[in-house]
Amino acid sequence: MTHRTIGIDLAIRGDHVAQIFDDGHPSGRPIRFRHDPASLNSLVLRARDKLNESDRVQAIMEPTGMSWFPIAHQLVDAGVEVARVKGKRVKALRRYLSEHAKTDLADAQVLAAIPGFGGPRLDPVHIPAARSHALQRLTKQRSRFQDDLSSAKRRLLDLVRWASPALEAVLPDLATRLSLASLQRWLDPEAVLSVRRPTLRKFIAEHASGNHPHSGPFVEALIDGLRDAARQAQALHGRHVDFAELQAEVALEIDIMLTKMAAVSALEQRIAALYDELDPQSLLRSIPGIGEHLAPTILGVLHTARRFHSERHMRGFCGLFPKRSDSGGTERPGQQITQGGNDRIKRALMLAADTARRIDPELAEIYWRLMTAKGHHHKQALCAVANRLTNRIFSVLRRGKPYVLRDKDGNALTIEQAKAIVRTSYTVPNAVRASRRANRSPPAA
Repeated sequence: MTHRTIGIDLAIRGDHVAQIFDDGHPSGRPIRFRHDPASLNSLVLRARDKLNESDRVQAIMEPTGMSWFPIAHQLVDAGVEVARVKGKRVKALRRYLSEHAKTDLADAQVLAAIPGFGGPRLDPVHIPAARSHALQRLTKQRSRFQDDLSSAKRRLLDLVRWASPALEAVLPDLATRLSLASLQRWLDPEAVLSVRRPTLRKFIAEHASGNHPHSGPFVEALIDGLRDAARQAQALHGRHVDFAELQAEVALEIDIMLTKMAAVSALEQRIAALYDELDPQSLLRSIPGIGEHLAPTILGVLHTARRFHSERHMRGFCGLFPKRSDSGGTERPGQQITQGGNDRIKRALMLAADTARRIDPELAEIYWRLMTAKGHHHKQALCAVANRLTNRIFSVLRRGKPYVLRDKDGNALTIEQAKAIVRTSYTVPNAVRASRRANRSPPAA
């Protein structure tokens, strides 16, 4: 039986390069192809050329952008096993095999040679269903917009702190519509001090929302605060700051923020509809710690539990395990979490674990034991909880039944009952938390 491997070096704009190896030996000339049906069909025909049904064919590539996706699903549809490997792994092997050459052909040959060097198993790439793939992209886009919004809010806060320090205490939270509108229009001290009070009162009434009153003492106090902050900013900077240009800069930043906030709101609606379609039983949401926001993110990355052959396999995919360092029979504890795994799934699982350990007695016990008896710090203990949470995700998705909170005797619990058990039995003392912090302040004399 022939074992054929095909190393494919992907390009963003130019030609892709593939090299076929049969039983570890190069076969034929390199294949150059592009992202068009005729070229991809030619690659598929070459991939299975002169092989029997019992022969194994495996294509190996790096996850270069989304260039891998059309090639992968064409090969998978033709019965070719496709695997993706990290660029770091290819770079390290290239350095060993071809130290002084970095070419498309060299990379294709390195990729094709990887299975012959043993090491970690190459898992077949999972081609998600179209709707599941859409959920993955939409949750990723939402995450990117939310990161942009967080960065923009930090920039605004930095500007306020140096340009008009007193304004930070005057305005409500920067996430509110009123605060953003006030910054967009009234950061310039001269504009605030020259405008009549009724105009400011009308502006605040038009932009107040949520719990902010439209009139009364709150509005009057806000006007007084804006004017006091403006006077202090003028006294602080004098002529050294062009507040008119700063106002224009902040207004543009807030315009972009508002656009992205509207985009996130629209994305939330589409994501919710897709998630309800893909998980009609809300299986993931039945697990404590995984709510409306995190469930679509987790499902969008994992897609289905059937792609994993065990809980350990899913945990490895998520990458929530520390590096290992041992020599001479001695293992060094406290290693950092590996850089493997999808960053979004790791972040989602850690956030879910931090909530779950406050609700679920079993997870709370694990966290409590690691913190109080094993000497772990918060993130180490949380990583262990996240791994247990991953096991539950695997089990729930495999069985197709919602998760049920239970006590040690197997009796079902309500969320309130579970929280009461956690508070009573598994609360980590503040003194223990303080002792686990790496950069804690020295005790007072």
